Amino acid sequence: MKFVLFHGVFGSPEGNWFPQLKEKLEAMGQEVIVPQFPIDNWDEFTKLGPGVPSKNQNLDNWLKVFEPIYESFKKREKLCFVGHSLGCVFILHVVTKFNLPLDCAIFVAPFMDRLGDKYWQFDHANESFYKTGWDIEKLKNLIPTSYVLHSDNDPYVDRNHSIIFSRALESSLIFVKRAGHMNSEVNLNEFPLVFELCNTRLDLTLYQRYLAEKNKENILDYLQVDHKNLINVNVHLPPEEIFNEGRFKFRNLKYGGFCTFRSGEKNWNPFDIYYSECRKAAKRTKAITRVYMLEKASDLKRAILRTQMKADFEGGVHVMLCPFDKIKGGLKEPDFGIWDDEYVCFVHYQPTKDMEEIILDGRPEVIRLAQEQEKLVRKFAFNVVDVDRDLDTYRKEWLAAMP
Repeated sequence: MKFVLFHGVFGSPEGNWFPQLKEKLEAMGQEVIVPQFPIDNWDEFTKLGPGVPSKNQNLDNWLKVFEPIYESFKKREKLCFVGHSLGCVFILHVVTKFNLPLDCAIFVAPFMDRLGDKYWQFDHANESFYKTGWDIEKLKNLIPTSYVLHSDNDPYVDRNHSIIFSRALESSLIFVKRAGHMNSEVNLNEFPLVFELCNTRLDLTLYQRYLAEKNKENILDYLQVDHKNLINVNVHLPPEEIFNEGRFKFRNLKYGGFCTFRSGEKNWNPFDIYYSECRKAAKRTKAITRVYMLEKASDLKRAILRTQMKADFEGGVHVMLCPFDKIKGGLKEPDFGIWDDEYVCFVHYQPTKDMEEIILDGRPEVIRLAQEQEKLVRKFAFNVVDVDRDLDTYRKEWLAAMP
């Protein structure tokens, strides 16, 4: 998705909530353009008075700045335009002029016509942008999804202006309580609502969505994470975070996953939230495999291990067995999972400790590594059809083969 942010009259890319929105969207791997359109200096403009036309800010000058941006767009590229104040009506001009189809537009404090005499500077600077006779049907076809945000105490744009704007485009109208003109005048240097609306248009991977959720909850503030890039990073989580990670992962899983489980694992509950949510996801996707990595023959007699495997089998998980000694040399970590082929979860252990940390990674090279590990495990694994029978049979064969 490519986002273009349009500032308003006397505005700039560095004003209001634009820098923070740009940073957050870029952290999600999106391209963001925030052009500086020609504007006049407020004090000089006021001093010259309403009899002198705007020197820099006019529709033609703004269109000249936008034209090379338009030429940079790729065919059928998904676009989302976000406008503030005058930037909203300018969006209508560029969409109309260039027959530009948008995925979505977000209009903050929009208006289509004159604001009144309270601040003559605005209407005077905006004069060339006002227009009657918009081709509304064309605009609605080119902007099929849009939102209008308006504050109940905006000192410049009366609520009726935004209502008229939203009704014309059949936009979803969202009132924001006591937010003024939704700019830096009311210290609105961050605007989470606009970011969330942008976020709804993104086709994010499961890994990106999880990191975005943790970032929103400020969980990542406690971790060593590059907030400027939430894609090409790996995240190290404490063991207790596995339940939250699992809950989010399994409830949002689209296609399925593959994971391993060490037969010598200690201190776990086969029916806790992590495994319960996994089984629900398995029934829904019908594509989750758990391979039990058999570390020693005596593990096959463990009642808790058999209980776990039976619960998985009955819960729709595809259960497999694999002798760990056959594949341990080819694994980065013996306990790993790959989900929707979009991100990898490694469980890191130390020889003298239980689970030390969970490592999440969505980088393409790590996903490819995990896919190779999955192929290796599957090569030596076999399906479990009857848990008790298959484990007893395998244990006898294993013991018979031992020197």
